[in-house]
Amino acid sequence: MASKPGILTNWPWKPLGCFKWVILTPWIAHSTYSFLVSDTKERDLGYFLIFPYMMVRMLHDQVWITLSRHRTAKGKNRIVDKGIEFEQVDRESNWDDQILFNGIIFYIGYMLVPESSHMPLWRTDGVLITALLHAGPVEFLYYWLHRALHHHFLYSRYHSHHHSSIVTEPITSVIHPFAEHIAYFVLFAIPLYTTVVARTASIASYAGYLAYIDFMNNLGHCNFECIPKAIFTAFPFLKYLMYTPS
Repeated sequence: MASKPGILTNWPWKPLGCFKWVILTPWIAHSTYSFLVSDTKERDLGYFLIFPYMMVRMLHDQVWITLSRHRTAKGKNRIVDKGIEFEQVDRESNWDDQILFNGIIFYIGYMLVPESSHMPLWRTDGVLITALLHAGPVEFLYYWLHRALHHHFLYSRYHSHHHSSIVTEPITSVIHPFAEHIAYFVLFAIPLYTTVVARTASIASYAGYLAYIDFMNNLGHCNFECIPKAIFTAFPFLKYLMYTPS
């Protein structure tokens, strides 16, 4: 919890505890039923894949958690030479909230934005637009959002919750109050929404963009360095495409 919790700190489904994923049940049932009974040409693969892809993201995060805890326990190449406290493990146990939140938004977006239906598997222009929008306005706005979150007013009410974890784990990257996640989603939705309304979005651009964000978040918050410095020496441009724990 932040030192001075602000409004919208807790996730709306916190009272549901371990049963929070039941929120998605109506959409999962509808998307699956529609996919199975519809004619082949009318099936909406993107709508059907929303929930399975959320599960893939959870598996991806869990693999990083397991790897990071194994390396931290072995005590080799640790950046912060400490073990993980049980209090931190408990505080970060709701790391899947942000994936559930994304799933809800994607289902609602599918209902409210007609252009999001029947997306193709691949469109090169959509992938390029997504990459350019992220490298340009999204990164620029993210920098200033992050700086604002370190201002004492917002830091004490929101962002200090994230920095309570001294020995960072991969999923420390997504341990934020609900209000902070709303701000992040609005920001990262810029490429997604733009390509949808421009009719250039594809399943690959959506899945690839989320996979890139998840991968970089997990990589950047490990408590060990898994990228050799020699790689950046050989390929200096990589520093513009990725960041590492150290």
